[in-house]
Amino acid sequence: MSFCRRRPLYFNPLSLSSTSFFSLPRSSIRSFSVNSPQMAVLISNTNDVPKASTERTEELRENLREIRQRVKDANASSSSGTPKKLVAVSKYKPSSDIMVCFEDGQLDFGENYVQELVDKAKELPLEIRWHFIGTLQSNKAKLLADIPNLHTVQTLSSEKAATALNKALASLTRQPPRTFPLNVLIQVNTSGEDAKSGLPPLFSSSAEEPPATSIPSSNLAKLAKHVILNCPHLHFQGLMTIGSLELSLHASETEKNADFEKLRETRDLLEGWLRSEGQIAAAKWGSEEHDGRLVMSMGMSSDFEAALKAGSDIVRVGTGIFGQRKMKEEVKGEKAHTA
Repeated sequence: MSFCRRRPLYFNPLSLSSTSFFSLPRSSIRSFSVNSPQMAVLISNTNDVPKASTERTEELRENLREIRQRVKDANASSSSGTPKKLVAVSKYKPSSDIMVCFEDGQLDFGENYVQELVDKAKELPLEIRWHFIGTLQSNKAKLLADIPNLHTVQTLSSEKAATALNKALASLTRQPPRTFPLNVLIQVNTSGEDAKSGLPPLFSSSAEEPPATSIPSSNLAKLAKHVILNCPHLHFQGLMTIGSLELSLHASETEKNADFEKLRETRDLLEGWLRSEGQIAAAKWGSEEHDGRLVMSMGMSSDFEAALKAGSDIVRVGTGIFGQRKMKEEVKGEKAHTA
């Protein structure tokens, strides 16, 4: 596949071969960011970062080692031989925790709140690849776009938000300029829960018409097409879901998770349709690491192993690495006390 004419060519220094769950060994974290103009965006911030206690450092490293091993074991049980990415969800966690994991080779971190992500990105190394996994509001697009090492927005669900994000990226004036498109995943509400964001999946057992004929008119296909053809500063990379907790808890070795199956079926149907549309098929979308396929981000601390076995390419683990999160009010209180 090649870029369509109106899409600018980009070199993406953050899409390195190290995007598997192992990321980079600690000793080589900074070795790739020097003596290369293209890599200038990766040079670390020089701000002092707070240090975690020795006890907390050992706890985080042990948790991270355990999760990595579980990811490796689960991936060995799946039929996929493609790289898997572990995103450490650091919502409400201090920068000192993130630094411990970063120094242990973890590069990908996920945040749910725009302002929290902005604040952390300012003081933490630019080598970190940030993933935004919270609700995406159009009026927050400029704040997100201004984060130089924002790697992926995993929760795109409307043309309005896509247009706002693309416009914000196009109007950036900071130096060095962003030289690669921003990866985006479209969020799919596979469980159909009102409390969750995302677009409906393309397939369900109650569909009244064959999926192949209903795809072009679906909101999911329309959004994917809009991003690919009208948003040159965005790169449509795949789909994301937050499945039902109940399904996750009741899934077993013999019973598949319905949410994961829906996302996989939706991915396959959408891919087939994209490849059949001339202008879209010729454009750049999907993941080069995965032979041009759309990636799937599904699975969290309670069900990431089942998600990997179901074919997930990205898992988002927070509690399994950092422990139980404090409530938002507790975090605000601590900040006020130390300010």
